[in-house]
Amino acid sequence: MVTREVSVMKNLGLLCLVLLVGAVLAACASLSEEQCQSGDWRTIGFSDGAEGRPAGYVTNHSEACSEYGIVVDQALYGDGRVDGLRTYCRLANAERQGRSGERYYGVCEGELGVAFARVLAAGQDVYEARADINSLESEIDSANSRLRREGLTPEQVAQIQRDLFGLRLDRQSLQRSLRLAEMRLQSTRRNEEIRLARLGSAGY
Repeated sequence: MVTREVSVMKNLGLLCLVLLVGAVLAACASLSEEQCQSGDWRTIGFSDGAEGRPAGYVTNHSEACSEYGIVVDQALYGDGRVDGLRTYCRLANAERQGRSGERYYGVCEGELGVAFARVLAAGQDVYEARADINSLESEIDSANSRLRREGLTPEQVAQIQRDLFGLRLDRQSLQRSLRLAEMRLQSTRRNEEIRLARLGSAGY
């Protein structure tokens, strides 16, 4: 009887695992059945291009739609993606993406691609500088909370105050780094805009 119960429990566990995996895969599908059936591949390609997704991302759509026996029109998708990349590959967007810490897949080509990567990298420096400041602010808040605790000895109070003094000095240093990063970002974008204008590159 015990053996049979164990077997039943194992089978139930396996069934739950299969259902869970199926649910996860369904949730991760890049396109719904309705989207696959609509066949608006140019619009889907445009959306992916405008999001800066790599060319290989179409494989996700192919896998999703194959579940419904539908084949992606690669030509229409590719044409739409190229149009979408014209929207994505702009220096203003490079700055936004960098400031947000977004991942870049190297989808912008030629001199515009070089300029995009440079501006994005400068924007990422700003993002990282802000992240460092936010992290330090959390440490300062934590130290202030400790300082408000009851029952601290004079030595403990003195140590926390020393810690706070050091953290505030660090914050000043990080704030200077942020200002420099902001200046470098603006300088980089301005220089790249000038360089592209001289080269006659469109879309910056």
